[in-house]
Amino acid sequence: MKKVYKKDDPNFNEKITEVARRFKGKGGGPDSETAINAYKQDLGDGYVSFYSDNSDITNLLSRSKDYVLEVIDYGENVSIKIDKKGFRSCYHAFKLSK
Repeated sequence: MKKVYKKDDPNFNEKITEVARRFKGKGGGPDSETAINAYKQDLGDGYVSFYSDNSDITNLLSRSKDYVLEVIDYGENVSIKIDKKGFRSCYHAFKLSK
């Protein structure tokens, strides 16, 4: 069952902490994935979307908690809407060559 937690909910921090705990250390199987969607329209509207089914959820919720606008918990995976102020760019996901 889908659960939606929005930043203006009174117990938002408590709920996203529970979600982060649930995914801590979860590596996922061979079909596990993480995706960032930085659509131009969404950026214009002020957010970026993040989807995952592994511990990347915990990392994002722990490191960027202040920028999280909404969490949609589907049970086995999670969608997170992040304020664009907390997003650098997709190409920062890659290491530079030496």
